[in-house]
Amino acid sequence: MEYIPLDSYVKKKTRAILFLLIACIALSLKGGVHPGLVTIVAIIGSVIYSYMKKTYYPKVWSKTVGKLAYSARELDEDNFKKEIIRHLPVLARKRNMLITSDDYGNIIVDPWVKEKKYYISKLNYFPHVTPYYSGMDDFDQFLILDEMIDDYLQFNDVESINIIDMTPTEYEHYCADVLRDQGWEARVTKGSGDQGVDVLAEKNGVTIAVQCKKYSSPVGNKAVQEVAAGKGFYGADYGMVVTNNTYTASAKQLANSQLVFLLHHDDLYSIDELIDVGVNVA
Repeated sequence: MEYIPLDSYVKKKTRAILFLLIACIALSLKGGVHPGLVTIVAIIGSVIYSYMKKTYYPKVWSKTVGKLAYSARELDEDNFKKEIIRHLPVLARKRNMLITSDDYGNIIVDPWVKEKKYYISKLNYFPHVTPYYSGMDDFDQFLILDEMIDDYLQFNDVESINIIDMTPTEYEHYCADVLRDQGWEARVTKGSGDQGVDVLAEKNGVTIAVQCKKYSSPVGNKAVQEVAAGKGFYGADYGMVVTNNTYTASAKQLANSQLVFLLHHDDLYSIDELIDVGVNVA
């Protein structure tokens, strides 16, 4: 349906009424109708014309445009959902990890809000805009994103979107995300040629080199050796190994001699305090 501005729509619809009113008055006068009767007809016609122009047709136009805007909104939402549906498993996993509670039972959503903003900014979705619909804003997109994740989780086991099911690459990004939440500028290295460092992070002039190990068994010496070498290569202030598991006794001994931190990923949430006070990895 073609969009027509309100003024143009009203003029188009009332033009025939105006012409009919003028024609009736002219024919009445020409036909010898009593002037008083013609005046009454003119008054009644003017009232009808004014009502149609100022009330009836603007309401019709508003209803029509409302339907057009609703259809455009539906198309905008459908297009947006098509863009993000392929990312739902990762988004659901991210939300599950980033919405936490503190020791006092308060729900902490700031990391997830930050992640949503980052995701939307990188999605580069262009809303469907028309003369009668301005497109979804970020707030609308955030709401739809959470609604889609809720729907996704209704049919997918929440237990399936935890760290256990992450790929090693996803685990690296998870560790980087946690560091970002603590105010660090963290980036995941490209993989090949990373010199044993998966994540580099910097804050207040301090740089840390991190190797992330998502293992089903304790982490051994090799990871310590690699991150120690990577720390020197990148000129980092600290070297760290982060895992979902534990460390072998020999890895702890080597880490002590190399001044390498051995951490569980949960330790990243208090990384600033750990660095300040030092960590005894033995």
